[in-house]
Amino acid sequence: MIVAAWHRIRQGLEPLPADYVLSHTANFLWQLRGVKPSEKMVKILDTCLVLHADHTFNASTFSCRQVVSTRAHMYAGVTAGIGALSGSLHGGANAQVMAMLTSLEGEKDIAGWVKKQLESGKRIMGMGHAVYKTMDPRARFLKEMAITLGKEMGQEELVERSLQVEQAALAEFEKRGKTEIKPNVDFYSAAIYHLLGIPLDLMTPIFAISRIAGWTAHIIEEKTGEAQVKPALYRPKAEYIGQYCGLLGCTFEPLKERT
Repeated sequence: MIVAAWHRIRQGLEPLPADYVLSHTANFLWQLRGVKPSEKMVKILDTCLVLHADHTFNASTFSCRQVVSTRAHMYAGVTAGIGALSGSLHGGANAQVMAMLTSLEGEKDIAGWVKKQLESGKRIMGMGHAVYKTMDPRARFLKEMAITLGKEMGQEELVERSLQVEQAALAEFEKRGKTEIKPNVDFYSAAIYHLLGIPLDLMTPIFAISRIAGWTAHIIEEKTGEAQVKPALYRPKAEYIGQYCGLLGCTFEPLKERT
């Protein structure tokens, strides 16, 4: 409701009340766009939210659990998760994928573009994952849904562009011996969100809308002690590997004399 209302307010429109006949996902699309969504649109976005709901100890989930291990409130934990999601290495990847696809509109040689990107040391957004060395299993479902939605909405060109980027990137990675780099969850979710009428800068907030289910589940587990014998503060140990002068060998050097 907050994301949908904010989007309408910034357009000079009044926020819309929830329609309690509609499902959770259908209400979001209704309150965001002011148009009742089709059953197919609802089903696809609902599946996206489920696929994004939880994914082990990623950065935002760990942040949530670390904060509430201090016995902080659930709200503080979720806020920490959102903070972690604001970083470019965790959140925002699908928006970057969409920006890439938009920049390629009208491009006649996508394979050539991909090759130049990699030769210049740049990344193909939405490719590769910190854990998966094969295609992200979530991406398989998203790819099928993107194709289906593109056909239903008569916007197959965007999806075809995504397919061409994927095919060209996989071919180039194989040439370079990097066969473990495959499409991740963000690659096809970008096209899906765009086809659903979701603006570029709302793609990461939608990730938070779905992931909050996982965050709160982890928080509840952490706070009730089910993860450990009893609730315990996260306190990782660190080993200093720099130069240390010892307990008695340290001398103070004035700041202006330091190099």
